[in-house]
Amino acid sequence: MKIRQEQIPENEFKRKYEQENVLEFGKYFTDRMFKINYRAGEWKDPRITKYGPLMLEPSAIALQYGQTIFEGQKAYRTKEGKLNLFRPELNVKRFNNSAKRMAMPEITPEIYLDSLKMLLDLERDWAPKKIGSSLYIRPTMIGTQGRLGVIPSDDYLFYIILSPVGPYFPEGFKPIKIWVSENYIRAAPGGTGYAKTGGNYAASLLIGQKALEQGYSQVLWLDAIHRKYVEEVGAMNIFFVYQDTLYTAPLDSGTILPGLTRESVIQMAKDFGYSIKEEALSMDDIVAGTKDGSLQECFGAGTAASIAPVGCLRYQGQEHIINNFQIGEMTQKIYDQLIGIQYGMIDDSYGWIVSV
Repeated sequence: MKIRQEQIPENEFKRKYEQENVLEFGKYFTDRMFKINYRAGEWKDPRITKYGPLMLEPSAIALQYGQTIFEGQKAYRTKEGKLNLFRPELNVKRFNNSAKRMAMPEITPEIYLDSLKMLLDLERDWAPKKIGSSLYIRPTMIGTQGRLGVIPSDDYLFYIILSPVGPYFPEGFKPIKIWVSENYIRAAPGGTGYAKTGGNYAASLLIGQKALEQGYSQVLWLDAIHRKYVEEVGAMNIFFVYQDTLYTAPLDSGTILPGLTRESVIQMAKDFGYSIKEEALSMDDIVAGTKDGSLQECFGAGTAASIAPVGCLRYQGQEHIINNFQIGEMTQKIYDQLIGIQYGMIDDSYGWIVSV
């Protein structure tokens, strides 16, 4: 695939970014972005352009009916100056699964990965050097046809933007507090919960804002039917450790985003000798586990958040403390191995890394 490149002058983001003492997540963007259009049944005109506003009809189906999908991944800078992508083929697979669910065309892996590698190569100087920081990657597809009517768009734009980021949580790798949502749900069986589409996140903003106002970093969502079984957290999948067994919610309901970090954690935990149970835990069982000590650890896992220890769950008006608000042994082991592989500090025996 031949990608057209425009001449791009350096923009003001670079100067501001370099002056930041603390790199906030998602605040700055690199000079360039990739774009390709879908018209008349095929992808056309791949190009790398200056980062900037998009031109859309006010009646664009993405704006009117939310026909949008996106991905989240990172490029990790090694001490040798390479940019490591972590299991990027899984991002392509999940992106296309989201596209199918939202009645959108799939993007070929060649277009997705070739354009991403070229863009990263051009913007590699933007990648932060500090461990825990990275170059965040946001591939996106939107329905661009201007038309009122609840129908799929005929035309689409796929684009990729890059953002140098620090840790997702300002606390860094420290236990966070999570608010359990009792009245609001994220997704229901048969819905779009497994798709990475904008509407899923828009629906979480109200309760997420309330949680932040009360001093909680994230919201933990329960199932839509019984309102008691744990599903996922807003920015990550969630895991619970009981003795030598790791629990996480199953994906078969279609209400949970299939995280590639989730899949990787499960594989690493197996190799560490832990048993894995993909089954739903009720909040009653979790609360009981915090009281009798059988629940030893809890952590979230996601691309943006990496591994996030959880020290407190607020449920039914009470805070339930996990592991004395300390990082658990398994959480630390998973974090050390994951970060080590991503930043090239330890051997990638799994074959998960693609370097640019």
